[in-house]
Formats: sequence, C-alpha cells, structure tokens
Amino acid sequence: MLYEESLWFKKIIQQYAQPNALVLNIGSSTKEFIEVTQPYIKANLLDEFAKKNCTVKNIDIKQAEGVDFVGDVTDPSFIEKLKQQNASFIICSNLLEHLTDRTSFCEALVKIMNADTKLIISVPYNFPYHEDPIDTMYRPNLNELQQAFPSLKLVEGQIVDCGTYFNYSTKQLDTISKLVSFFKLSIASIIASFTNKEKHERLAANFKHISATCAIYKLN
Repeated sequence: MLYEESLWFKKIIQQYAQPNALVLNIGSSTKEFIEVTQPYIKANLLDEFAKKNCTVKNIDIKQAEGVDFVGDVTDPSFIEKLKQQNASFIICSNLLEHLTDRTSFCEALVKIMNADTKLIISVPYNFPYHEDPIDTMYRPNLNELQQAFPSLKLVEGQIVDCGTYFNYSTKQLDTISKLVSFFKLSIASIIASFTNKEKHERLAANFKHISATCAIYKLN
C-alpha cells in the first residue's frame, strides 16, 4: 500500500465505518509489515478503526505473527468460516495483481459479504512491475475494476495520485541521502538520454507519478 492510498482508506473509514464493527483484512501480511515496513497502514487504517472501537481480523494464506485467520480465501470451507464472522467491512489492498485466478478470488470476496457488508478494494493503476511472488500487471481503472465485481454496486471510487516512484522508493532514506540519490539518478538519466534510450526511459520512470485505483462497494 502507498501512503497516499492509505489516506484514501482513512477518509473512507471515517465516513462509512460504524462503531463496534467487525473488519476482515484480506491478505493482511504480517504484524511487522503493518507496523514497521508500512507503518501508515496501522496509523491510517487500523488506528482509525480502533477509534470507532472496531475489531480487525487479519487474514492471510500463511501463518505469521499478527494473522488471525490462516487459509485460502477461495476454499469453500474457509469462505463459509469468514462469512459467519458477519463482517461489516472487508478490506483487500494490493492483492489482485498477484493472483493467477483473479476471477475465483473476486467471486469469493463477494460470497463472504452479507447484506450490510462493504468491500474496500485497492489495486495499482500506474505502478512498475513488482513480484510478490508474481505480478500479472493487472492495472485497472474504475470501470475495469467494476467488471471484476459485476454483482456489486460502486459506492465511491478514485484513482489516487501517490507522488513519484522516486519518492516512494526512497521513503526510508534521510534527507541528505535522498538528495544524493536524486542527483545521481538525474545525472545518469541525462547521460543515458544521449547514449541509451532504453536505459533513459527506465531511469526517467523514477520521476513519473504512480497511482492506485481505490473503490468501496456494496451488494446490489
């Protein structure tokens, strides 16, 4: 998840989450990922739910610290287990692009929903190839994402601008190191513009904006 993307989630949680709701966080990853690698997930999502006294259950296919339910979301018995939780919210962020059978997974998410459940989805829109362990390069706009959930109604959606890839990839660096990296990359890109077009395009991509498609759905 990108930082600006997490701010969109924060706004949605503030607007739609009711007190004491149960939230299923599908593909949550680990406690370390949520609190250390991408701490804004905790700050802008989990802490916002906590302010409304909501309970968040983390779901992943692998057992790890911070994962509450371990299982394959497309498995019928696991679908039924999650449906019985009667969740008010289901979150699924930056997972669809890593699936070989996206259709079955999206159908499973809908099966987990109840009449009052809202599904919050995000996927990259403009973002480089990234394996985890694969990347199908699924980069839908809002209309294309809606096609993955034909039985759902879009409540609200947005393609969120998340700044440049350079800012994202250097977010862990201090100011001096970030400036050094910026000048090195800029000089390398300028030189490559005269010597190697392919390399220049690859380096220049660091200064292009990245974005995410974010949407909240409900059952029709």
